[in-house]
Amino acid sequence: MKDTPFGAAAAALLIGSLWGGPALAQHAEDVEIIVTAPVEGSRIESLQGAAVLGRDEIVENLGNGIGDTLDRQPGVATTFFGAGASRPIIRGLGEDRVRVLQNGIGTIDASTVSPDHAVTSDGLDAERIEVLRGAAALAYGGNAVGGVVNVIDQSIPMRVVDGLHGQALAAFSSVDDGTHGAAHVGFGAGGLAFELSASARDTDPYETPEGEALNQYTSLRNYAAGGAFVGDWGFAGVAVKRTEDEYGLLPHDPSEPGGRIELEQTRIETRGDFRVSAGPFQRVDYGFQHSDYEHTEFEGDGEVGTVFTSEGWEARLEGHNRGERLRGATGLQYSDVDFGAVGEEAFISASNTRDIGLFTVQRLDLGNWGLEGGLRYEQRELENIDFGSRDFDGVSLSAGAFFRPAENWFLGATLAHTERAPTVVELFSDGLHAATDAYEVGDPDLGQETALSFELSARYDSDPVQFEVNVYRVSFEDYIALVNTGIDFWIDEGAGTEGFSPPTAIPVGAEVFPVFAFEQRDAEFTGGEISARARLFEAAGFAVSADAALDLVSAEFDAGGNLPRIPPRTLTLAVEAESTHLTGRLEVVDTAEQDDIADFETVTDGFTFVNAGLAFRPHGEDSPWTIRLDGRNLTDEEGRVHASFLKDDLLLPGRNFRLSVLANF
Repeated sequence: MKDTPFGAAAAALLIGSLWGGPALAQHAEDVEIIVTAPVEGSRIESLQGAAVLGRDEIVENLGNGIGDTLDRQPGVATTFFGAGASRPIIRGLGEDRVRVLQNGIGTIDASTVSPDHAVTSDGLDAERIEVLRGAAALAYGGNAVGGVVNVIDQSIPMRVVDGLHGQALAAFSSVDDGTHGAAHVGFGAGGLAFELSASARDTDPYETPEGEALNQYTSLRNYAAGGAFVGDWGFAGVAVKRTEDEYGLLPHDPSEPGGRIELEQTRIETRGDFRVSAGPFQRVDYGFQHSDYEHTEFEGDGEVGTVFTSEGWEARLEGHNRGERLRGATGLQYSDVDFGAVGEEAFISASNTRDIGLFTVQRLDLGNWGLEGGLRYEQRELENIDFGSRDFDGVSLSAGAFFRPAENWFLGATLAHTERAPTVVELFSDGLHAATDAYEVGDPDLGQETALSFELSARYDSDPVQFEVNVYRVSFEDYIALVNTGIDFWIDEGAGTEGFSPPTAIPVGAEVFPVFAFEQRDAEFTGGEISARARLFEAAGFAVSADAALDLVSAEFDAGGNLPRIPPRTLTLAVEAESTHLTGRLEVVDTAEQDDIADFETVTDGFTFVNAGLAFRPHGEDSPWTIRLDGRNLTDEEGRVHASFLKDDLLLPGRNFRLSVLANF
């Protein structure tokens, strides 16, 4: 991949700042506890790269989908299928290799099936988002080989509510005339606590440097109500959440009207966490959710095209042990999901997936050094109405070591073996997939893919300076890839015929689509993330700091050739000034050209976005009000997402200003 001129200079600046980092100064962060990892602990001492976004950071980075909201995090990219749908990519891996969770349980939607399907978990109503970069298969299964995104909302109270409290968000964005709002209210008495919440987003087609993006509107509604018993012993509660989402799809021909997707999901969830004394366990927690999901794809003329459904449940039970030196978790996970698609573009028939997993993860801390490791056994059973059934048994394990060579330093190394069973899409798909403009063919005889990953981490965290370096290599055996077969599928609507070429000749005027098939090939992913932050000086009541982040990933097949849609190198440089009442930030985000491409891809040009933000707290650091003005892509530069199936047809939004107010009461 090639850097833009800015990127080359900025990369040198970043390396220089890290080399001389200890001489700089920085505002220390509060200790961030990662609750998504089975061995809960501070983010800075995680053996894998991790990020935590609190409510303020979510509001600052809020996008129209979870992928866009997390796109600015090191090692994370977005699939960006227009304004309505985005899913996170972690270290070049996406789809079924990254698990998106809602309160620690799978979302049970259709977002891994197709890039135009939205994720039902959204940052608009989240109080916290945690991202684990790298293999998290021990706790969440083989389909978390790339990482985990856990969206934590406020649907079930976990703390005693004294009286009445709440929070409200209102925002307006200029690039799409968008309105964004969210509110929740908590109340209770004694050991009873309740939460009510609602959120909404409405946007018009956004502006790009070349004009309005066709049919890129969104309309989202979320409603939730929950209650819990809370006490010194822990908590146990239940919640119901309803999601309704509608968004436009880019038309295949600019002269034709675009279609739309209307999505709805009802989710019933129960969670609890108990302080116990049962053998080695001091805590036991559980989670269970049932989800009923359906979305309908409408053609441009308003006719129903395809209806997708996903209905099922998932449950987790974990026991946590914590001794003077040894702590960890042992758990059981089970899910049962029915998936179906009916209509002209139903490229996969009705299927059922059942997963069961048993795992343990333990951490031995001996002071200056320690060990961490775990083991998971899982079984996947898949049934398809047309192709029959397949069973898979997988074993994943990891071993790691960490060191604290000096105060504020943490060094870690992890080796993980992960086995991932194929999905119903990879096994049983057979049909035209409109979102990818291709005919996709699964292989019912696919085997499991195996990944051997190695990661090294170094972190330094003190009051004046903080930085983190993660480097990794993941070697896949029998990686399941969607590859171009060289065959074309054609449809002659006038004659009412269709076929494949070869062997059949393509009729004049027929619509032609390439045929892609799921095959297994060995592959390697190599990359890393570097981030640093330092407080530079204080002046006129402001503490001035600088931060930088660099991430890159390369992915190749062992037999030769690059994997498709791998995100290019990104580099962020920023300066921030903070006082009691004001915080201002100016940043430059440089995305490199991507020319390490698969044989059917085109090169994507690099681009540089300039962003800025100003936050005002009327009553100081403890102010119940925060007013923000954020500017994105201030120079109105053209940018395309290489990982997007729409990258040749759809630009990223142009210059955008967003005014938001976040209030606590």
